[in-house]
Amino acid sequence: MKKVEKFNDTVNYSNRAFDFGFRADHIPDSPVYAAREGEEVFMTVLPFNGVPVEEIEESFDAVDFAVAEELGRSKYLSSLQIYQFVGLRGFTVQRQGIRNRLNKMMKLRVIREYELKTPEAESGLKVYDLDYKGFQIARHRGVLFHKGNRYLSNTKKQELDAFDTAEDIKRILVGNMISLAGLMNGVACERFGIMETMRPSQELPITDGCIIRTAVNIQLDEESILLYEVVRSTPHAMRKLADKVSRYYTLINDNRYRENNYYGHEAVPQLIICGESYEHCVKIDQYLRSRDLISETDSLLYTEDLFYVQQTLQTLYELDEAGNRTWYILPERQMVTDMERSA
Repeated sequence: MKKVEKFNDTVNYSNRAFDFGFRADHIPDSPVYAAREGEEVFMTVLPFNGVPVEEIEESFDAVDFAVAEELGRSKYLSSLQIYQFVGLRGFTVQRQGIRNRLNKMMKLRVIREYELKTPEAESGLKVYDLDYKGFQIARHRGVLFHKGNRYLSNTKKQELDAFDTAEDIKRILVGNMISLAGLMNGVACERFGIMETMRPSQELPITDGCIIRTAVNIQLDEESILLYEVVRSTPHAMRKLADKVSRYYTLINDNRYRENNYYGHEAVPQLIICGESYEHCVKIDQYLRSRDLISETDSLLYTEDLFYVQQTLQTLYELDEAGNRTWYILPERQMVTDMERSA
């Protein structure tokens, strides 16, 4: 079994005695990370800062390091998500305190800020990832980087034409939202990973389609691995999903994966498709049926964005041809005593 890294091990995210930063009794009318027509990504441009990494590290406290670590593993996070991950690790910090730290780290060129907004909007959704100094700090702290969370400079992004779209960023934000909700709601799980690949243990590249990367994966135990593929309502999303579902079937029915896979899983993973809403999930299911991509032996499950701003373990369902839902409930962590949440 592949070693469970510190920043993917749920044991290190077991503190639930803090204000989660949202009202679980007030469900929004629409998901925050839904696709918006014409939405673009704008990076906040700041002056050059020449403070060396070693000097920055000497000035950082444990919370500063935790922010860099969480961004390293998670690729993109909102300020609320950063606050939640840091709180789950047991650090006492206020949301405004996180905001102040983000401003400091931006000026030091440790992190980058992006704003996702539509042409008519004066302001939009702000999200963060690591700048080069932050990448160095996170790597020094033991964060493992792979293709899904790799650091690229703006120059390298231009060279490779590898700028993430608003849809790309929102898919990752939803993946992080799913993992956060599981941790905050006490789901019994052992490990989680962002933008990781499931594949046989063999040399890359894999050219026969026996590989799949999803927004988030959650390992409940040795026999239960959940792969969450996040789909936004954009014109090309269904076609891309169909390709991914096809590769999922290839993966789980390939003897090489069953005998020896990269993470040492003993069982094949379950693919879960996260749509923006129930209606969106029904459309996805109908599309996959039209492409003969619904299997009677290897069923797909569905979930929705708004489940993950609620206190519930009933987040998964299967759809029949008529759109009726059969619900599944995630297991709850045992022997966990929660203190009263602080205000």
